[in-house]
Amino acid sequence: MHISEEIGKKINIFRKKKGWTVQELGDAICKSKATVSKYEKGQISLDVDTLYDIAAALGVSPEQLLYYAPEPEPVRQEDAVPSFFQGIRRLYMYTFDGRNNSLSRSLIEIGGKQADNTYKVMMYMTYDDVSQYQHCENTYTGRMVHYDALTRLVFQNRDTPMEQYTINMLASYLDAPYKWVLNYGLSSRPFMPIAAKALITKKPAAETADFIKALHISKEDIRILKLYNMLAVTG
Repeated sequence: MHISEEIGKKINIFRKKKGWTVQELGDAICKSKATVSKYEKGQISLDVDTLYDIAAALGVSPEQLLYYAPEPEPVRQEDAVPSFFQGIRRLYMYTFDGRNNSLSRSLIEIGGKQADNTYKVMMYMTYDDVSQYQHCENTYTGRMVHYDALTRLVFQNRDTPMEQYTINMLASYLDAPYKWVLNYGLSSRPFMPIAAKALITKKPAAETADFIKALHISKEDIRILKLYNMLAVTG
């Protein structure tokens, strides 16, 4: 029943994000209002066909409605998986948005393997409440590829396909509680190409004043920018 409740919460979040009532979702999947309400409350379990029907109606992938335990039991990983990613299904990314002087939070879900060293990923960008991270400004689908010295994540905005977002992480073969990364893509406020300094952690971070300050571009970052005439983030 716990799993049904968690899936129901996600259905509720995506339904409200779409601006639909319970009745409208019920009409879209040929179910009664009472039945959809029970789905959202986790009072009845979903069959696979209905799960796919709801996902299609809400314009999301079925994987976005599934429940993943926040701290899964460690599983045996292939040697090709870098140490930083072993046993990890979720990552938390933080940047500081100078346009509105605020902390921006994103969550990355790591899915199944697609090919050698390549995995499916989802990113939920700019949410307020980590317990409802699906209620975010932008949702991205993409892939993660592990190389010898680097891991690259490439995302595409689900609603605006021309917008792609890339994350490069150096030395992912080294285990650590967090990694500094460089992100680049397109900004919509205003529309322009950007590169940003970001921190990726394995657990939600304590959002202290010192933590937020560390996300700012520092004097050392500016020194390196001037030295190389390019923005570089390592660590």
